[in-house]
Amino acid sequence: RISWIQAEVGGRMILRGLVVLAAAALGEAWLSAPAHSSHAGTGWGLLSSHTPPASCPGGWRRPERSFRAPLRLGMVLADDKGAVDEVAWRTVKHKGRQEAAAVGEEGLSVFEDVAELGRLLGGTGKAKMVWESLRDGVSPWENREVVTDKARALLERSFQGIPGVSLESVAGDGTTKLLVDLDDGLQVESVVIPNKGKPSAQGVVEPRTTLCVSSQVGCNRACDFCATGKMGFIRQLTSHEILSQVFHGLRVVRERGLPPLHNIVFMGMGEPLNNPLHVMRATDILTRDKCFGFARSRVTVSTVGPSPAAIRAAGDLPAMLAWSVHAADDELRRRLVPTTAHTMEELRDTFKSVLSKRSRQMSTFMVAVTLIDGLNDGEEQADALVELLRPIQEVVKGLVVDLIPYNDIGEAAYERAGKDNVGAFQRRLRDAGFACFVRVTRGDDGNAACGQLATGVTATPSPGVS
Repeated sequence: RISWIQAEVGGRMILRGLVVLAAAALGEAWLSAPAHSSHAGTGWGLLSSHTPPASCPGGWRRPERSFRAPLRLGMVLADDKGAVDEVAWRTVKHKGRQEAAAVGEEGLSVFEDVAELGRLLGGTGKAKMVWESLRDGVSPWENREVVTDKARALLERSFQGIPGVSLESVAGDGTTKLLVDLDDGLQVESVVIPNKGKPSAQGVVEPRTTLCVSSQVGCNRACDFCATGKMGFIRQLTSHEILSQVFHGLRVVRERGLPPLHNIVFMGMGEPLNNPLHVMRATDILTRDKCFGFARSRVTVSTVGPSPAAIRAAGDLPAMLAWSVHAADDELRRRLVPTTAHTMEELRDTFKSVLSKRSRQMSTFMVAVTLIDGLNDGEEQADALVELLRPIQEVVKGLVVDLIPYNDIGEAAYERAGKDNVGAFQRRLRDAGFACFVRVTRGDDGNAACGQLATGVTATPSPGVS
């Protein structure tokens, strides 16, 4: 039986080989025949009635000499239904997909997802090269080791550059403030905050770096204790300008040998929820695996909570949320944040609703309170904060209260809360069952601490980005 099977298989293989050889001989004879040959148009069966398809002007072209050429010809002989047209169409379509859509365009951003950037550059391979360079904090315009000459030439012609940094000031604790120059002459600040790591009650904290980014030039919330609030609102930052700050953060980490960039916090200049389109776009690119690739739990968007509608929209952000409360009492809150238009209870209930619909992992919530001496640092204010936050604590995975001793911005009206008052405030919240920490002040000797960011420009009517 085995011999019979072997004989049958062998016979089929021999027969198939003969068919292929015959097709090859037939094709070679016909292809080599001159146009006036007696074979042309007569006596060739299938070939005699087969007119060359429109995609092959001037007649049939000799296929490349390869093992596959006779098989392609055999397909044509066996099926006179425009098979060559189909192959040619697929080839043209394939080349069309590879054409760089950025040709002839201007002002494009490199901070696109790999698929879109690949469409613009004419191939996902080029897009991956660009992103590899961006993640390393190396300009793809200058990176000859990773980015091809062709891709770099296209970047030069059609893409907007990454805004430069005119000043890098380093505080005594290693915190670095970056002054980023925008194309219209305006500037924003971002802060690189390295942490060497140390043992803590929760275990060993690994060395890591946090980057604080801005979302607006100036701010319209007018917080009375904040240098940015004193500037007023000038214009929105685009997602390209926001993500350029992240690029520079990665560059500083690489150049100075700092711990890896671990956290991105939207706690710089501006109110992120008043710039929803560009902040949403920026957080999306930050958390895409093939782009910057940060975990969603490592990106935090901090807001004063401009309105319930803005808070609800923030629920879709691929990032953690933080609320800058500063005071639980409505009257005191309006003094500290003059643009407050809703009660703290309204804002609290909206945050509760949004957080209850998020995944467990993304429902961890941080609340920030800037403590000012004799104003909001008393035990009565601590108790009011406990009552305000209790309903949120019931629906989230974890709620952390971050106490921020006031950082001087040159306003005589305010002073930093004393250590005793800060300690008593913290104990009050911990006794009520809240995780509560006092933020270590970083960069205050270089005006890079929380509330100190400003560029010396005040609001004037400007077209800008709306």
